[in-house]
Amino acid sequence: MKFKLLLPPLAILSLLFFLAPSARSQTVITFDDIPSPPGGAFITNNYQGLSWSNFATLNAILQTNLNGVSGYGYGMVSPSNVAFNADGYPAEIDSPGTNFNFLSAYFAGAWNSNLNIEIQGFRGANLIYDETVVASATNPTLFTFNYLDIDRLYFNSFGGQPAGLWSGAGEDFVMDNFTFEFIPEPSSLLLATFGALLLWPLLKRKRV
Repeated sequence: MKFKLLLPPLAILSLLFFLAPSARSQTVITFDDIPSPPGGAFITNNYQGLSWSNFATLNAILQTNLNGVSGYGYGMVSPSNVAFNADGYPAEIDSPGTNFNFLSAYFAGAWNSNLNIEIQGFRGANLIYDETVVASATNPTLFTFNYLDIDRLYFNSFGGQPAGLWSGAGEDFVMDNFTFEFIPEPSSLLLATFGALLLWPLLKRKRV
């Protein structure tokens, strides 16, 4: 008899378990759908639902063919575009609508090897995550972050040594295959189900 009483709340818990993960889906931004001239173009706001500050893209294959090999070509993972922080200055990604999880990205130095890239994750005004990775100029490296429930990423690159590439030195970083997922707002179905789960013991007690 007691087991039968547990069946409704267990069913509700199972529904919550299966519905909640399905609302999330990872997005891998390859930047390859942006028309990019050889010199690059700034990423516009609302691209992939995010706001971009001082981030640009360029066609790494075209740039290599015109100017020679550089970290832009070496840092490319999916042909043919890569993203970079323009002129090596700090760059930022914001989510104006809903918070997100930053999961991973490939990084390389555009001109400097052993380039330091500090990546900070914020929730509102609070700094939640802060990690510095070291990137090569001759191959892309996948870095995993798992920055959860944030609304802003701040990137700052510095240091390293010239890798002997055609343009000399610089603190620009190259980024490709940026993987993230939005955190969905609770649906009305989930809220109603959760409410039913909370009310079930009270309702059962009144019936008894």
